[in-house]
Amino acid sequence: MRRELLELHRALVDSERREYERVRGRVTDRAFLEALIGAPELAWLSPLTSLIVRLEEAVEEDATEDATENAAENAKGAAVADCVAEIRKLLRPNAGGYGFQRKYAEAMQRSPEVVVAHGRAVAAVGREES
Repeated sequence: MRRELLELHRALVDSERREYERVRGRVTDRAFLEALIGAPELAWLSPLTSLIVRLEEAVEEDATEDATENAAENAKGAAVADCVAEIRKLLRPNAGGYGFQRKYAEAMQRSPEVVVAHGRAVAAVGREES
């Protein structure tokens, strides 16, 4: 699941970079990274970025828990399950929607790479057992 989510994120960032440069002209990697972090028109990617980071942290904590601590282990497993559920909700493109879902639908319309990555990510989060 990690790989598929990171591939989706990368496809979205690449698509947004092409769009950003189409409007502004070519920019350096550093300038685009700064825009990715601070430009309002790219802020829509933040929910996915944040969820991927939260999922990574939850999985990492889950993996390092001692098996004898059942209550803590169950809480960590719940954190992973919550992240996966939020990702499933987020990865629903909606051209008539708002925020992430609308921009996500637009990215899917202009980038076949995003469509392929979306399919893989949805399949991965759909089949994950938490």
